[in-house]
Amino acid sequence: MVNILKTEIIKLKRYSIIWVGFAAALLVVLLTRFMATAEDGTARNLENFSNTVIWNNFSLLFPATITLIAGYMISREYTEDTLKNILTIPLSFRRLLVGKLITAGLLALFLAVVTFVLSLVIVLISGFQAGSAAVMVKSLIQMMVMNLCIYLAVLPIIVLTSRNPNGFMAGVGFAFFYGFIGIFAGGHGLGDLYPITAGLGLIHYQAEGGSDYNVAACVITLVIMVIVSVLLIVGMGDRVKEARRTERKKGQTSDGKKKKQTSRR
Repeated sequence: MVNILKTEIIKLKRYSIIWVGFAAALLVVLLTRFMATAEDGTARNLENFSNTVIWNNFSLLFPATITLIAGYMISREYTEDTLKNILTIPLSFRRLLVGKLITAGLLALFLAVVTFVLSLVIVLISGFQAGSAAVMVKSLIQMMVMNLCIYLAVLPIIVLTSRNPNGFMAGVGFAFFYGFIGIFAGGHGLGDLYPITAGLGLIHYQAEGGSDYNVAACVITLVIMVIVSVLLIVGMGDRVKEARRTERKKGQTSDGKKKKQTSRR
């Protein structure tokens, strides 16, 4: 599995789709800065700024962004026709998929770091209070944990759409809607049970209304998402065997055509 992860990380460096993650992080931070300008009387410091970034991140872009990148990573095995090479290793599609999913989870953590750095830069440029080192560490940890929780929330979508080479785009659309609904779920006391917002309870997010989260319920919600994802992975067919059958059929078809051409001659 370590070798698979190393290979996937190397592949990820070559994918231009990774820049979508950077662009999404920058867009969320800039949107938060615009909102801070419009809010009069609000304490402008890193802690409040990062809280707004976390809210905008889960409700607007990150669910769709991480679904897009993870889906793209998986679909490239189909579009580049590299799945056939796996037959010679041999490596099961399930094992390859797990490696890609773990890589996408690591990417989610990395994008959280990028978001924090951009937030800190904007806070300093804007003349807001950066706060102490403890505040910075807290904001960074909260962003990393929240990004990971959002990734776990959309994980079943990624696994389900991995069955179809072009299915991940439908998953991206659903993930965007999935995250947007989190605004209403988090604001009406359903944040513990809604997967996208469950991470808010784990990071002890302080909303304006002072909403309290049941940490145990948040953990159970995310664990259910992981279990569903595992069941989907276990229940899916072995794509390596399917690819092997396809190759045999192609070989038989080509042999049949050659025999017909030879007999005609």
